[in-house]
Amino acid sequence: MYHERQRKQLCLVHALNAIMQQEEFTEESLNEICYSLDERKWFNPHKSWLNLGNYDVNVLMAALATKDLQNSWFDGILPGKLVVPQHSSK
Repeated sequence: MYHERQRKQLCLVHALNAIMQQEEFTEESLNEICYSLDERKWFNPHKSWLNLGNYDVNVLMAALATKDLQNSWFDGILPGKLVVPQHSSK
């Protein structure tokens, strides 16, 4: 089982690499995704302005898309019986 020790606020880097079971993503690659979503370098809304990580869900979705993967949004406010999984046609 692949595991990385937590550094800074790079939870998304470590979680994505755990899903992939190898080092596929780095802090630099997720920062590149942030800048592709919004070109502002100083205050990019998709990551910590302290440059520690803490990426938002948009970065997660874009990172998965680079590997031809997707996620399903789940709203914890909805009752479970209303949540219907969507399956891709692949």
